[in-house]
Amino acid sequence: MLAEAAGISVGLAGDMGGIRTRRVRGRMPAAEALDRLLAGTGYRAVAITPRAYRIERARGAAVVLAAPRAAAAAAPALASVAEIVVTGQKRRQMLGEVAMSIAVTRLDGFGPAGVTAGSRDLALGVEGLSLTNLGPGRNRQFIRGVADSPFNGPSQSTVAVQIDEARATFDAPDPDLRLVDIDRVEILKGPQGPLYGSGALGGIYHIVTRKPDAAAAAGSVRAMGEAVAHGGTGGGVEAMVNVPLADDRLALRAVGYALRGGGWIDDVGRKDNANASHIKGGRVALRWLPDADWTFDLTGIVQSMNVADSQYVMTSEESLLRTAPIAEPADNDFRAVGGTVQGRIGGLRLVSATSYVDQAVDFTLDATAGAKHFGMDGAAIFHDDRRYDVFNQEVRISPADGDRWLAGLSYLRATSHSEAAIEDAAGVAAPVETLDRRVVEYAAFGEATIPLLRRIEAIAGLRLFRTIAEDETVERSGGKADRFSRLFLAPSLAVSWAVDGDDIVYLRYARALRPGGLAAAEQAKDGRFDSDELGSFDLGLRHAPAGGRLSFALSLFYTDWSHIQSDYLLGNGLISTRNAGHGRIFGGEGSIDWRPFAGLSVTAGLMVERARLIRSEDGEKVDDRRLPIAPDMTGRLAAAYDFSLGPWRSSLAVQANYIGHARLTFDEDLDRRMGDYATVAISAALRHGGLTIAVRVDNLLDIRGDSFAFGNPFSIRNANQYTPLRPRTVTLSIAHSW
Repeated sequence: MLAEAAGISVGLAGDMGGIRTRRVRGRMPAAEALDRLLAGTGYRAVAITPRAYRIERARGAAVVLAAPRAAAAAAPALASVAEIVVTGQKRRQMLGEVAMSIAVTRLDGFGPAGVTAGSRDLALGVEGLSLTNLGPGRNRQFIRGVADSPFNGPSQSTVAVQIDEARATFDAPDPDLRLVDIDRVEILKGPQGPLYGSGALGGIYHIVTRKPDAAAAAGSVRAMGEAVAHGGTGGGVEAMVNVPLADDRLALRAVGYALRGGGWIDDVGRKDNANASHIKGGRVALRWLPDADWTFDLTGIVQSMNVADSQYVMTSEESLLRTAPIAEPADNDFRAVGGTVQGRIGGLRLVSATSYVDQAVDFTLDATAGAKHFGMDGAAIFHDDRRYDVFNQEVRISPADGDRWLAGLSYLRATSHSEAAIEDAAGVAAPVETLDRRVVEYAAFGEATIPLLRRIEAIAGLRLFRTIAEDETVERSGGKADRFSRLFLAPSLAVSWAVDGDDIVYLRYARALRPGGLAAAEQAKDGRFDSDELGSFDLGLRHAPAGGRLSFALSLFYTDWSHIQSDYLLGNGLISTRNAGHGRIFGGEGSIDWRPFAGLSVTAGLMVERARLIRSEDGEKVDDRRLPIAPDMTGRLAAAYDFSLGPWRSSLAVQANYIGHARLTFDEDLDRRMGDYATVAISAALRHGGLTIAVRVDNLLDIRGDSFAFGNPFSIRNANQYTPLRPRTVTLSIAHSW
């Protein structure tokens, strides 16, 4: 965490074991901070270059071991709040001093307890984060009830996925990148318009990768296998290598993985365990440290995700069987490249980040139930091929020795292209929908911290951005073309009170919006839907004492959302966008991290919310229509215990989660109930030197709750659909690091 805060590389040959360092706070040179951290431990920091340090045993000194700290629970655990460095606000900050609701999940090199985590796994440890469950690579993320639709239509996402400095999504679904060799994931809750612009109504899902280390070579490899009850088997391998180059000024870090997930849905008479998945990908990062003031990073990411069939059933949430003569495979191919230059110019810190992301999402659906709408009889297959790309260039400045303010300029270009066709039983395909859209956004933004009274500060942010959108849509009813441009202003204002060294109380207000666009041809207003805008209040408290035994966070939030853009289902099974009306969301959440004695940690969290559509777009009052997907309550309770077993360091962990009631949509003719289930996961691990052996059991009680009441838009009106949870799954892994 010190390396992240100070922008230095710190390496170590081997394992420090159970060393516990003291807490260090304040402004000082990195070398002094390292000396303070290591004082009394028997280790020392040796400077290799002005930006690189090596930790080694001090001559003649005895190493002082602390009692083992609790390991990660069944889901990734939170570290002590006061110790965590976050960068989601586009600058390095200590989490305990950030005046907003933010959840940080720290990961080991390969995710939690022997499992390669994805965004759905991570959501089990974060209050307020929810996802649809169409299947890997097709899901949508929502934060704190800011959910507009379960359907993957042309509207812009309410949550932006960010990978380090790269904007990864604009209107594409969650790419569900495997969290391999990831340092942490930061969930910024509430609108983030001032720093991120459009498409940040609900918040930010920020993945922070591990950077190349120029001070020491390292590597890891892990093999795993899994068995799904009532289903198939799977497994995979992951590897990481870090290689210093060129006199500790240049380093390369490479990550690769290949995974197969066992299926659990049986297509009667066609194929058992039909929804098996295959995922492969990797990341290569190069870091150059030419001198003490400058850092150059270049990163490339690829991931291919193929799912052989969909995962819904038509009978009940208790069933894993369906009759499906036509397979419904889906693919998500993700590619990204990004470069970041950061350094010091006089008293300023300059950051320039450039990124390009390309994502291809292809899927097939059985369209037999809707064939008559397209002039066909009998069996029909729907093919949808989508391409998304995002180019983002951002330049910003801030004080070189502080985080009191920042200012920047941004250019973003997002393009989307999709082609859909219906194929009859003879193999003859007819196009039914084509969408081409380009959105360009120019922005100037800034944020500043202003002292008001002793221990009381104001944090003000503002983003001025101009959006130019071009839409060309060709549908069965004819063609349309449109272009529009608007100037937007997104402000934020927070007041924080540092009660003492351990507590912060804050009140934050922020706004964000999404530009409008072109809807289906039969819609009103000449096929246009308006921009929607959201404002939110967030009152919170974080407590993180220096001893670290008990920390907690509490928050109350209220959100007002006007002209909600919502993807909805047309009568023929295609998806369009409209303004659904006016919504309000209010709720509260809390989390606690308790270490009652050495080796044991207990974490818990609770979130309750009420998210409702209160008026239709024409102003008519509606009767208690719930916003989609987001559950009315979630809860989690986890415990982990670390202990020694001979020469082995051992850990046991258990986590229970409750997911409350949720609804599919606020459309009365399509609304379906889902959620209201609880799951339990357990894990155990043995570690000795660089070797780790772990076993994990997910959905221990083999619960069959409905995680998502939707699977196929062409047949959903004919019968209920359910997406049962993955049955009990046992995963065994063996890892070695050096």
